[in-house]
Amino acid sequence: MKKLQEWFTRGAEFIAAMSLAAIFFTFLLQILFRYVPFLEPIGWSVVLISLLWVFVIFFGCAFIVRESDHVAFDVLYLAVPRHVRKVLALVSAVLMVIAMLYSLPAMWETVFANRLMDLKKIQTIRMPITGDKIAIKWLFAPFVMLMIVATLRYLWRIYTVLRFGPPETEMEKLLGGETDKAELDQ
Repeated sequence: MKKLQEWFTRGAEFIAAMSLAAIFFTFLLQILFRYVPFLEPIGWSVVLISLLWVFVIFFGCAFIVRESDHVAFDVLYLAVPRHVRKVLALVSAVLMVIAMLYSLPAMWETVFANRLMDLKKIQTIRMPITGDKIAIKWLFAPFVMLMIVATLRYLWRIYTVLRFGPPETEMEKLLGGETDKAELDQ
């Protein structure tokens, strides 16, 4: 399981890195075409960079950023004993799952079932093979992906908190884990 997780993480990091590289090279291409006298400026580069940037942000938040990397206001959480932290972790995870599941159908309908999202096209970028204009819904599709992955992450968190207790705090990690947890609760 650990190998599969490592392989998946490396794959997600590779996709994000290639997207960032595409942003960088598109930016360089835009500069070249803008300032070289005999070349005509290209209009699609700004839109492509914007699309890729939105994709990288939501893709990265969904698959690369760990729970411990997010900003957390955990002063009260860290001040309570371990059994209370378990309850708080469960409540917050359940609330996140409820919020995501409640808003997912509306977001899905807005992005994928809305006729306007199909009709409105990105004017300067076309599909490479068919030459068709790209529907604006694909700009918002990574957000739907983020919502689905966040829901799955919090469902997994509910399972791990119920099975193993609340996640270790930074202090517990520094002090060495299980043996010091009893001392921290006192």
